[in-house]
Amino acid sequence: MTPPRDRDGMTDDLLETRLRRALNTEASMVNPSGDGLGRIRAGIAEEQSSIWWRRPALALVAAAFLGLAVGGVAVALSQNDDKTNLPAGPTTEPQTSAPTVQTTEAPAPTTTSSETGGSTGASTVNVPVYFVADDGRELRLYREFHRTAMQPGGKIATAVDQMFGPAVDPDYSSSWPESTKVLSVSKSGDTATVNLSAFPSTGADAETKAVQQLVYTVTATDNSVKRVRLQVNGKAPQSGHSDWSQPVARASMLDVQGLIWILAPTEGSTVGSPVKVTVFGTAYEGNVTIKVFRGPSFDEEVTSTFVTTEMGAFREASTTIPLDPGTYAVRVYDESGETGDLIERDSKTFTVK
Repeated sequence: MTPPRDRDGMTDDLLETRLRRALNTEASMVNPSGDGLGRIRAGIAEEQSSIWWRRPALALVAAAFLGLAVGGVAVALSQNDDKTNLPAGPTTEPQTSAPTVQTTEAPAPTTTSSETGGSTGASTVNVPVYFVADDGRELRLYREFHRTAMQPGGKIATAVDQMFGPAVDPDYSSSWPESTKVLSVSKSGDTATVNLSAFPSTGADAETKAVQQLVYTVTATDNSVKRVRLQVNGKAPQSGHSDWSQPVARASMLDVQGLIWILAPTEGSTVGSPVKVTVFGTAYEGNVTIKVFRGPSFDEEVTSTFVTTEMGAFREASTTIPLDPGTYAVRVYDESGETGDLIERDSKTFTVK
């Protein structure tokens, strides 16, 4: 009679042989402390002649059990690894025990979203605002936080109004005409309709980045908004490049966002030493080079180091750099996968007190 086969066509005898070989091989490669391995090997030897090995279901349970035992040893060993080289958490962002892969949004400062200002009773808000900068190949989006007076149209209207410029970082700019006004903002479900007074008159890529600048600003300001319907004077924008009559969602971060941002120190800030430098982004093989400069033109290199982010995904990483009092520029670089040259991605000037 033909031996019974499982659903993959394997006989019980063949399954027994393969499982026994795999278990013995795995057991021979592990040398944990104590007598745990000896008990496992003894159990294997004792049971090799037993009839239960011919029952595939029980054999699979045994294999899973041994896999857990071996895995437990590996975990125990890995817990002794030196973690001093892991990048620490951010300075102004929520603290975490280790950096995590970011899929939607860079960490925000831990300041409150709104507070009551002085004797006038005016409400101020800290809003995320996206700008554009040329990374040497194309325009990409970079974010700042602006503390400003709340506009009558609410927080979204306030953030969009700030988006027309100027940015705090002189390397950033807006793709929108500076004279653009927010006429109205409304929400329906997960869609916000933003009615503006003007629309950029630029090339196709710059126009697309301008729309994404708006979409990223609105959706970062109100996380319940997933799409933005853009209107100009109550109608769909007139464009010679794209149809913007339908609501627009965020484009992929890898397609439109700056590949590496400096989250801290922020532009123009005053900090103490050692200076915590926090970056957010993606880089070739995950390596981000950090250089600090000083001098009248910030052309005198003081020190250089690196952190590890992620390749193909956005991640946060930090390091600390001891610096004497003075004014500095910090610049971050990605390595070209083709030539090995360093490509500058972002920079910030700051003062050490």
